[in-house]
Amino acid sequence: MRYRICLFAALTLSPIAATAYSQEESVRPGINDSFRDPVVSEFVERFEVESREVFERRKEILAACEIKPGQTVADIGAGTGLFTRLFSEAVGNEGRVVAVDIAQNFLDHIQATSRVVGQRNVETWLGKADSTDLPPESIDVAFICDTYHHFEFPQKTMASLHRAIKPGGRLVLIDFRRVTGESSDWVLDHVRAGQEVFEAEIIAAGFTKLREEPELLKENYFVVFEREGAREADAPRDFGRGPGVGRGPGPEMRADQAVFHDLLERHAKIRRSVTQLENGVETLTESDDPAVAAQIQEHAEVVSLFVQHGFDEAHRNHAVPTAATDATPELEFPIIPSHGGVLPRPDAVEQPRAGAKVV
Repeated sequence: MRYRICLFAALTLSPIAATAYSQEESVRPGINDSFRDPVVSEFVERFEVESREVFERRKEILAACEIKPGQTVADIGAGTGLFTRLFSEAVGNEGRVVAVDIAQNFLDHIQATSRVVGQRNVETWLGKADSTDLPPESIDVAFICDTYHHFEFPQKTMASLHRAIKPGGRLVLIDFRRVTGESSDWVLDHVRAGQEVFEAEIIAAGFTKLREEPELLKENYFVVFEREGAREADAPRDFGRGPGVGRGPGPEMRADQAVFHDLLERHAKIRRSVTQLENGVETLTESDDPAVAAQIQEHAEVVSLFVQHGFDEAHRNHAVPTAATDATPELEFPIIPSHGGVLPRPDAVEQPRAGAKVV
């Protein structure tokens, strides 16, 4: 017997689901083709002109970033180095600016131009399509200007940024306003989602929204986030109170993660196909295993509720489906009262830090 579930929707995964799978497919294939081997002079003419809002308002944007002398700032998707040069002046001789881009041509241009004007605090860093590859806790501020919509693997890229930003560090996001009926056809075709979706993805990656500057820009929006978590020496960790600043997930969230982990372990028993539609996607997820099919069905019901009610649904409790079991189950996910679940994951984004307790 085949167990089938069909969903007609364009969905954003919940934070729990997002942390439970490895993002393998680009969310926007081909969007970075023009940056594989860019002609820098052509992009200087496009990026550094008064008709471009972020160039015309560059000084106001710099002031809103509140960069302090001595900080380390990463310019993500630095391009021609417009803001890299501005940040270099702001952080001073004791600070550091890391220009990150996937195009070596851009980085070579930034390296050369910064040396010409004597900006010795500028470094260049070649990133990947799915990662900035920056060292852990190496930067104070990450700046993403008109670049986030170019992230082909936003989950993986944001995970790499979460690692790179120091606890309590900030992330500044500038991107195009995408509003049907208001935005240009170019924005609607080029930018995959609006501000609400991008903010939700960043928050799911472990950031908290601090503030927004609604009057600063018209074609773009300006939002500041803070990286959640504090250094071990700065704040005690409370593993029993759920997700939050400096805390791990609570027992309920870990139990939910266990279900997704169980589905991942049994992925060979699951078949999934996706058909692109004009107004979304049609997905078919099925299994010949009755227990696995039941899990799929129960999770599909919760996803449907999120589609119907939006973010309000996130504040409601949802029953966690019972994990499927084999004839001889192995105890891989013990739940310790008042602490949560223990699930060794050597390849996890976050590993135990110095001073962490081991049970």
